[in-house]
Amino acid sequence: MRRGVRAGIILAGGFSRRMGEFKPLLKIAGESALGIAAVRMRKAGVEKIIVVAGHNGKSVVREANRLHCAAVYNPDYESGMFSSVRAGVASLPGCTGTFYVLPVDTPLVKPSTYSALYEAFRASGGKFQAAYPTFMGERAHPPLVSSSLIEPILSWSGESGLRGFLAGTGPAALDVPVADRAVTLDMDTPDEFRRLTDYAESEFFPDDEECVELLRIAGAPERVALHARAVADSAILIGRALSEAGVSIDMRLLRSACLLHDIAKGRKDHEAQGARLLRRLGYAKAARIVASHKELPPRLKIGEAEVLYLSDKMTDGASVSSLEDRMRRMEARFSGPALENARRRIDAALLLRKKTEDITGMTIEKILGGAGIG
Repeated sequence: MRRGVRAGIILAGGFSRRMGEFKPLLKIAGESALGIAAVRMRKAGVEKIIVVAGHNGKSVVREANRLHCAAVYNPDYESGMFSSVRAGVASLPGCTGTFYVLPVDTPLVKPSTYSALYEAFRASGGKFQAAYPTFMGERAHPPLVSSSLIEPILSWSGESGLRGFLAGTGPAALDVPVADRAVTLDMDTPDEFRRLTDYAESEFFPDDEECVELLRIAGAPERVALHARAVADSAILIGRALSEAGVSIDMRLLRSACLLHDIAKGRKDHEAQGARLLRRLGYAKAARIVASHKELPPRLKIGEAEVLYLSDKMTDGASVSSLEDRMRRMEARFSGPALENARRRIDAALLLRKKTEDITGMTIEKILGGAGIG
């Protein structure tokens, strides 16, 4: 693989007919779609960003200038997206090593996804000339392309645009699994735009499928995933009961932290390693909770971290258990310092259980419906 400048091409020259509004300048959380895409590329280390304008070109160029991106106008934009791909590719600097190609209507791709593509591509040692992110097995945007394909792309006249070219040229593209639903989200229609903006509001609390992918990519065994789901299901019931009693609990944060709390299980200091991984992926709030799920610092209030801690200690494998039964099983398995540590953690959970019952006015068995509690 040729080393050189990592570049990004953002395609912003279409008509936005089905959307009904001009997509590059649509606001998402106060920033234009083009602005979000450019900022995220830059955070991932993309050194040269080229915005391809066409329809409403002057407005796109002004926005690109505001964002300190290069802009190129595609006079043939009416002929379709691949003409904009060619215009962007033709304007790449000679020192380019690799480049991403991103339609502006897929703006929420996370910086960690750009980085994962680049690192996997580099690690392939030149075996591939392109790489795609995949989510739940589905190829999505943006592909990362080697500069060795610049001239072939510019001379390509086949069907299906860049995807058709990559499918029929040279070695097969590398698939890079990512836990980023945003690679599949576009905004061709108003309904799709609403789904995208809804996702933007909660994207730093990974949803269930993103958590499944995160665990799979991290190599977590199925038993860890089953335990995590059981912990999450119990925690949600406890969290709802506390919320109804006036305690502020962010249910999205609670569920994602529960599903990911053992993502580094089997490694030394797995809670710290899991937290570091989640911070690197941009999930800082979940990381803080994951970091404390084994040894919970004492606090006066009860929140998401405490609910995770209690639910985790009440979950043996994938089954809910009473804390007393869990302690008896630990006494049969452990001795010495290991047993003392187990007693300390169960004692902390017992205090949390009492606090939860005092706040909600319900026993933990009633909160959990009595399911499987010994």
